[in-house]
Amino acid sequence: MLGKEIIMRELAEIDLDVDNYEQVFDVMGARFLEKGYVNDQYLPTIKQREAEYPTALPVDPYPIAIPHTMATAIIKPFIAPVRLLHTVPWGDMSDPDNKFDVKLVCMLGFKDPGEHIELLQILMHNFQKPEWVNPLFEAKTVDEFYDAFVKMEWTHD
Repeated sequence: MLGKEIIMRELAEIDLDVDNYEQVFDVMGARFLEKGYVNDQYLPTIKQREAEYPTALPVDPYPIAIPHTMATAIIKPFIAPVRLLHTVPWGDMSDPDNKFDVKLVCMLGFKDPGEHIELLQILMHNFQKPEWVNPLFEAKTVDEFYDAFVKMEWTHD
């Protein structure tokens, strides 16, 4: 099981100004490629996967998206926490026709196809805790955002 060391400070972002989830993938995917985390398969595969299997979850207090793609597109495993400037509509994981207004995106990259299952459980455990989530929205800098993010409990129910 991977640990918190895959939460990458250099991939964290706040107030990303985009109009839709495809733009999130374009901007962040370019950064992942430039920094050597993904190969050129990443952008087309994450867009295709998201179109087929949306990744937004109706977590209280705020819906989140946890996009991930094929292990073949990943060079180095990562978790990239991203806070958007404005909410964007994102397809519901359990009902693709339904959309949630998402402002917090946790982009995942794994080389082992099975690794994401436990991590999704860990993320769900934490995203349901306002005492962990609220500081993510209150952070004024990327450093504050990253520091708040890595305080998550590395456990699940």
